[in-house]
Amino acid sequence: MNFSQPATVAPSLLQRVLSAVLGFAIVIGGALLMLAALLLGLVVASGVVLWALLRGRRPEPVNLRWGQMPRPRGFGPRATDAREVVDVQVREVDEPPSR
Repeated sequence: MNFSQPATVAPSLLQRVLSAVLGFAIVIGGALLMLAALLLGLVVASGVVLWALLRGRRPEPVNLRWGQMPRPRGFGPRATDAREVVDVQVREVDEPPSR
């Protein structure tokens, strides 16, 4: 055997057609996968918004400003105004009598 000369193999017409069909199928499959992911994201986002509205909580607006860290919100209901002060009347509560 003579290994000094590389064999030049030209692809046949059938190989070129199959290669083109396979490439086309991969591109179409990728596009379909992208559309499926987009639809799944829309369904999930709609479900989250509807669930929040059914529970009586208005969804927060999305903040798309890059480079700013969001402030931690903590737990519990949100205060409508941080400067709002509620005054209450103070009264003493006696301990109930022991039995």
